[in-house]
Amino acid sequence: MEVKVTKLKDCHVQVDVTVEEKLWKEAQEKALNKLAKKVKVDGFREGKVPLEMAKRHIDPAQLFDEAINTVLPEVYRTVLEQEKIEPFAQPSVDVLKLSDKELEVRFVITTAPEIKLGQYKGLKIGKTAPKVTAKEVNEAIDVLRAQNASLVLKDGAAEKGDTLVFDFAGSVDGVAFEGGSAQNYSLELGSGQFIPGFEDQLIGAKAGEHRDVNVTFPEAYTPELAGKAAVFACDVHEVKAKKLPELDDEFVKDLNIKGVETVEALKEHKKQELLDKKTNELKGEYLRKLYEAIAKDSEILIPEEMIKGQADNMRKDMEQRMKQSGLTLEQYLQFTGSNEEEFTAKLMEDAKRDITNYFILEEVAKAESLDLSEADVEFELAKLAEQYSMTIEDIKKALNAQFDQFKHNLKMTRIEEFLYENND
Repeated sequence: MEVKVTKLKDCHVQVDVTVEEKLWKEAQEKALNKLAKKVKVDGFREGKVPLEMAKRHIDPAQLFDEAINTVLPEVYRTVLEQEKIEPFAQPSVDVLKLSDKELEVRFVITTAPEIKLGQYKGLKIGKTAPKVTAKEVNEAIDVLRAQNASLVLKDGAAEKGDTLVFDFAGSVDGVAFEGGSAQNYSLELGSGQFIPGFEDQLIGAKAGEHRDVNVTFPEAYTPELAGKAAVFACDVHEVKAKKLPELDDEFVKDLNIKGVETVEALKEHKKQELLDKKTNELKGEYLRKLYEAIAKDSEILIPEEMIKGQADNMRKDMEQRMKQSGLTLEQYLQFTGSNEEEFTAKLMEDAKRDITNYFILEEVAKAESLDLSEADVEFELAKLAEQYSMTIEDIKKALNAQFDQFKHNLKMTRIEEFLYENND
């Protein structure tokens, strides 16, 4: 098999292949045998027509197409192995010469990104030490108290943060619409559960009071209600206020936080939680800047097809998440004040950044021999087993199909830790 490889720009190679005549003949014979089984001739059962007779009933172009489809996978595999080409997308294929004796094809193959790694150690990015104030700790504990608050009946007017128990019935131009009514509904005012303007109009309401709430549905809403004015007839049954639990040791014990049984222990626990969160946030921001600095000092060429493929996957994931939230892409664009062109450009930008960062990590791993050993993986599995009170085998079963991704994530974390520790 004759092979000629020509390097093209932007991570592509052109491979011209002259297929051996014997291999091409064998492919035609296989194609003929396959197609002959489907030929129908009077006097013969389907699949029993003599080969030479069946051949006269088969379009030569159809025979060549089937033979090409038969031989191409083998030819392509051989080319990749022989020329040591690592493809990153399906190749384009053109037939250059075609007859019953010769076949010459051209593959244009998208190859791996080309990377010449620049400086990745000893960079001065600027690390920031996380700080947690007493005020932040107290605020976090106040949130805990609010989450564990009880509701008590209130005689006075409803305020923001109070909960109303009420009936409501919505209508547009005097006509009720589906899903626009409920009875004994509990709503915390200011929670944002209802469309803008609804909850604000119930502030000040008292038990036993009737109120008509006038709102306009957002343009990015269900088509039958989008942009329409509506009236909700509301009858308030109860107003409830939150009663926060006392901050004492009994309250702390009721939280059932392992090893935390006093107010002081809770403050230390919350302080550490906040510290860990800030540490991760600052570390993430630091690594983002570090990747940018490494990329700027490196030569990185990424195939456009790879960027587009990643952007397409990101788009599908986003559309799926929006669908689960009851939104369409068009509604999302309206909410964000964007358009299709800007949205696509942002996806392409994010995709290029993600791919660049991934291959930076891979190149650093090669340069520093940071691959994981089986012992490393077993150690991480043991940590998970201890954390969840499970056996290592049970952890492996739980990970199951995600096991390769688990190992990949461990590797990426190891490389990130290396970069974090070897830069300032």
